[in-house]
Amino acid sequence: MSLDYNIYLEVAAIPLDIILCIFLNLRYKKKSKSIIALKRFAVLVLIATTVDVATAIVTSAHGLVPNWIHYIFNTTDSLIASITGVFFIKYIRTYVKNNEFKKRYITIQVLLFINVLLLVTNPLTHLVFSYDENGNYIHEVLFVPVAYGFPILFFVIGCVFMYVHWKHYKRMQVITMGWAVIIVAIVFALQMLFFDTLLITFFVTSLGVLVIYLSLESPDYERLLDTMYKLRESKAKEAAAVAKERLSKEIMIALSQAVDAKDHYTKGHSTRVAEYSKLIAEKLGKSEEECEEIYYMGLLHDIGKIGVPEEILNKKGRLTSEEFGEIKKHTVTGYDILHTITEIPGLSTGARWHHERYGGKGYPDGLHGNDIPEEARIICVADSYDAMTSKRVYASPKTQSEVRAEILRCKGTQFDPEMADAMIDIIDEDKGFKLREIIS
Repeated sequence: MSLDYNIYLEVAAIPLDIILCIFLNLRYKKKSKSIIALKRFAVLVLIATTVDVATAIVTSAHGLVPNWIHYIFNTTDSLIASITGVFFIKYIRTYVKNNEFKKRYITIQVLLFINVLLLVTNPLTHLVFSYDENGNYIHEVLFVPVAYGFPILFFVIGCVFMYVHWKHYKRMQVITMGWAVIIVAIVFALQMLFFDTLLITFFVTSLGVLVIYLSLESPDYERLLDTMYKLRESKAKEAAAVAKERLSKEIMIALSQAVDAKDHYTKGHSTRVAEYSKLIAEKLGKSEEECEEIYYMGLLHDIGKIGVPEEILNKKGRLTSEEFGEIKKHTVTGYDILHTITEIPGLSTGARWHHERYGGKGYPDGLHGNDIPEEARIICVADSYDAMTSKRVYASPKTQSEVRAEILRCKGTQFDPEMADAMIDIIDEDKGFKLREIIS
């Protein structure tokens, strides 16, 4: 049987592909995405080259082989050629560690589906290729677009993606791929126009895999890429965390200022309570993270006062029992506002229980001793300290010694003894009463 095609170049490429596949598996032990994708691409090229040679032999058999076998081989040949192009795209895409390619990949899947549909339905439509009664292979109207167009298109898409995201690749990768596209385009054009019986498509593709290995890949470069990606990812996460923390803090400060703005006599109260609470937490040996959380709790401990009418908050005379009842509601209102915030799970703790008393006579729940959350016990002392040292509608600010004596008097009844002692230590260290000047 004489062959209709010159298969010698592609036959020579098969051992080259086998050696490349074996060498890639021996050379690259690290299972990174790009290495795995390159190995798979190399295997597909080996399969495609082998199938292309086998198809040429079967096609040359003409009437010796039933037409349905011809259809199976030629359909498989064209399909694997396209899939090889898709795997090339997968390899190229692994260098860009983001989601920019997801929408484009949907387009590629649609193109591959159209290609498969045309090939599978070809025995009925005869739009791609057909056979006469003697088993001669006939190129139909869609032969060039399906047999050459789709595979070439997939390789072009991979190259275009590389050039769009060129910063993610080595300069040698971009240059080599540019020349490869030009050379392959010339080879394909020559084959289609003048040498349609010369099998060279997968010979060139096999050389392409070799070029990728020799010019583009190395274990050291793979490690460099991985390190660079992790560094970029780490910086992005760090920047996002800083931005989130800054935004959260600015929002909480704005909320606390909105509350303080309602009470003309307590300007800066929330910020001072937050600062005092943090100082007490530090005295108690809390971690930096815990101190920050207590600061935020103190900052928003009175957030519920947003729901209290201003005429009650700013009333100059003594409050009625009904009015005081409205004031007391701010603890539950604050809790309802804050308990849905998951970033700082205990944020609502200070708002609800900062008016509970260690002896059990506080509100809203009448908790006793250690049943009161520790953060609320801290804020309770800080809140009382600021109330006593601030000018109120119903009282003048107390001196440092008066405040100290009051905290000692209420130790164990209103205040947790441990928190009270921490506040006493802070007062004793504050010889010039500068603590009151934290926020003026």
